[in-house]
Amino acid sequence: MAWTDGACVVDTRSGRVGRVAGRIGPRLRLRPLTRGRPWHCPADAVRAASEWEQRNADVLDENWRFWRPA
Repeated sequence: MAWTDGACVVDTRSGRVGRVAGRIGPRLRLRPLTRGRPWHCPADAVRAASEWEQRNADVLDENWRFWRPA
């Protein structure tokens, strides 16, 4: 799927919710909805975020920060 800038997506590798901020070759540049650093993700490893995931992105992001490997 061709993701447009501003689309809200979930990185299926990590479960993080972010907004598409651009494209670098076959990878997407994603920005978190709440706070944090942008990251890159392969375009085929994202899916559209549900309305619930968009509303609860701050809680999901904090959980990701707590449980991610150091």
